[in-house]
Amino acid sequence: MKIKDILDEIAALSGKIDKRETLAKYKDNELLKKVIYAANSPRVKYYIKQIPEYTRHETQTNDLDFVLSELNHLTERHVKGNDAKRFLSNLLATLEPDDAYVIERIIQKDLKVGMDTGYNDVIPGLIEETPYQGAKSYSVKGVKKLFSKGETILSQLKADGTYRNAEIKNGVVTLTSRQGEVSHLKGAKFLEELTKFPDCVLNGELTIDGCERYEANGMVNSIMDIIEKEPTRDDKTNTKKLVTFEKKHGSFNEALQKMRFTVWDVLSLKEFQAKKSGLMYGLRLTNLKNFLEHVKPTMISLVETWEVNTIEEAMHHFLDTQRRGLEGTIIKSSTAGWKDGKPTYQIKMKLEMNIDLRVVRPVYGTEGKKYEGFINGFELESSCGTIKTIARGVKEDEMKEFTEIGEEALRGMIVETRCCGLSQNEDGEWSLLHPSVVELRRDKNTCDDFESAKEIQEMAKSLAQ
Repeated sequence: MKIKDILDEIAALSGKIDKRETLAKYKDNELLKKVIYAANSPRVKYYIKQIPEYTRHETQTNDLDFVLSELNHLTERHVKGNDAKRFLSNLLATLEPDDAYVIERIIQKDLKVGMDTGYNDVIPGLIEETPYQGAKSYSVKGVKKLFSKGETILSQLKADGTYRNAEIKNGVVTLTSRQGEVSHLKGAKFLEELTKFPDCVLNGELTIDGCERYEANGMVNSIMDIIEKEPTRDDKTNTKKLVTFEKKHGSFNEALQKMRFTVWDVLSLKEFQAKKSGLMYGLRLTNLKNFLEHVKPTMISLVETWEVNTIEEAMHHFLDTQRRGLEGTIIKSSTAGWKDGKPTYQIKMKLEMNIDLRVVRPVYGTEGKKYEGFINGFELESSCGTIKTIARGVKEDEMKEFTEIGEEALRGMIVETRCCGLSQNEDGEWSLLHPSVVELRRDKNTCDDFESAKEIQEMAKSLAQ
């Protein structure tokens, strides 16, 4: 039976259960498993957006299995740009129409059978599933429970960079996202340093030295996009991306070399594959420190870690990171293991407070972007003028409403904001940490001053404890 016939049979069914039951009939078909994997694995990319034109060769015919194996020339970048398109066109031309359709669907990463998920439920382990240990959202109850156990609690910086796993095996490094997609950063110094580590998996995040985290995250993604496509003479689009990057951020190669990998956990390859580790975090952290001391990397760092004995100490570390303009902290039990998901022994620290401020002027969406011309934020200040900030986070329907009200009418109105506290820069100027718009307060004509904002912050701190 042809693979396309099987795909058509599954696609014709409407219910998920029926689709899975039908797939189960063919679960021992090795070619079908190869097709499903090639189309759905997040680790497999073909770097071609559109299927090139091709004309069937009547005198030359290859089978689906052979052409499927030839796709590795695309995934491993043996051919790129227009050469890759010509390569794929020639391959497709050697296939019978039904098999060519299957290859087209693989390249597009969509078999069109209505089963974006569920393959592993029928054929266990067919598609890699990347485990990720996150943290529970902040709650007073959860924090108190964590500290009530009498365990050593660690408070670690959450810089909110670009998360990546570094899988190291025999000196070969594979960077993967939370979703399991492979990231390419060829030429980065930290990547070369990772090759000196023993076989293991590191959990960490990418930042760029000297850059604010918001800018750095965008730069990291741009760098990966450019390296992934590797500009060639016939790839004008990607060459343009490189030029645009350097106009905005300076030298591409300098940015690549300033990329830092900050790590906070280490697992064996076996533990990572099993999605769990029974080794206490304190011991895993010690192992990680030993690896770093042995390798002595310059662009791989251990996350900032404080040992805290009370909730007050944990809050002190959190507020210290906030004053430095960083994202915040995560508190962790030093005796806990590692598992996929968001365990109760890891909690994001958060100070949340609401402040009313007056609109100085509305802020519009970025030119050339989706919300250009729409009001999507506000420049705000306290009644005394001491606190000055820009708050965004406006919902789409509110953008339309605010834009209809108009800039002049909005000036001087009161906006309720939600933030993570007050912030003071090196020049002594005050603002809000990570402010967002809650609502326009049409029922008020007065707002908070600096002193009332400080009182609100102190109250939020006491409630958090």
